[in-house]
Amino acid sequence: MAFQFFPKSRELREDLFLLGIISVLMIIGTVGFRYLEGWTILESFYMTVITLSTVGFMEVHPLSDAGRIFTSFLIIAGVGVVMVLLTQAASHVVQRQLHWVARRGPMNQRIQNLSGHIIFCGFGRLAQVAVEELRHKNKPLVIIDADESRIDAATEADILAIHGDATNDELLRKAGIGRAAQLVSLLPKDADNLYVILAARELNPNVFTLTRAEFEEGEKRLKRAGASKIISPFRVGGQKIADGLLRPHVMDFLELAASGTQKDLVIEEIRIPESASLHGKTLLETGLREKTQILVVAIVSSSGETIFNPKGDTRISGGTTLIGLGRRVDFEKLESLLIEDVA
Repeated sequence: MAFQFFPKSRELREDLFLLGIISVLMIIGTVGFRYLEGWTILESFYMTVITLSTVGFMEVHPLSDAGRIFTSFLIIAGVGVVMVLLTQAASHVVQRQLHWVARRGPMNQRIQNLSGHIIFCGFGRLAQVAVEELRHKNKPLVIIDADESRIDAATEADILAIHGDATNDELLRKAGIGRAAQLVSLLPKDADNLYVILAARELNPNVFTLTRAEFEEGEKRLKRAGASKIISPFRVGGQKIADGLLRPHVMDFLELAASGTQKDLVIEEIRIPESASLHGKTLLETGLREKTQILVVAIVSSSGETIFNPKGDTRISGGTTLIGLGRRVDFEKLESLLIEDVA
């Protein structure tokens, strides 16, 4: 989906209609003074502007009787349009407030009921792409952003969103930081991301935190602050450009598999619970390849150690994460097996 940052079509049509009326009155006034009084186009236009705006300036030239009658009707029309504009503006404000209140109550309740969700601090272009992908996976999300138009766009898309400064601890609490599983801070400044990471770690020491870093020094500080994962958009972008030139087919393959858009080929990771029957067995003993057709390309231990291209005698323990290559249906089968083990 695309997040839209412009007024609703109905409001836009109403505003354009009023703008059209004002333009028509400007044309009628300019032509009328030009025809009735014989003034220049500039004089006629200026007289029309001061008449419609009711600023009370002196007439450009003395008016004839026909000119006075014409001016009277123009003033009435101008005042009418101004009243409509004020009414329209007030209506938009009231509607927006009512709309906000109507959504905010249930939304706050929904946020309070969340657990194991993902909090996004910042809803810029990078975050929007990530949120769109996560929504396809039905992941529960809460967004915090200081830009009201972004919050409106998120709310219209039925995404839980909070308007305000993400560096505010109170807003993190409102977003349910204590119950969240992950927090993503994608604010423009490294200093702001650093503050969010520090606050998140203080409010929930177990939360997984991912953030962006613009500069190398900022990346080092974020790492010292305890960020679980740090991404440098420029470095990632540069690496992708180089890979596209040096290994174009490899990059296409990895992007296709990692995107999850293909049913026949996905790269996925699955965490093995402590209670699973796979716990304590070697990779060969589990029979994963025979049961699910998944090719295990890496194993990440609970301590974070990664074993690439693991051998059959590699032992699996609870908390281990398997990274595999296979079909989506194969991973669904493995998840079902793990659920049966836990049950």
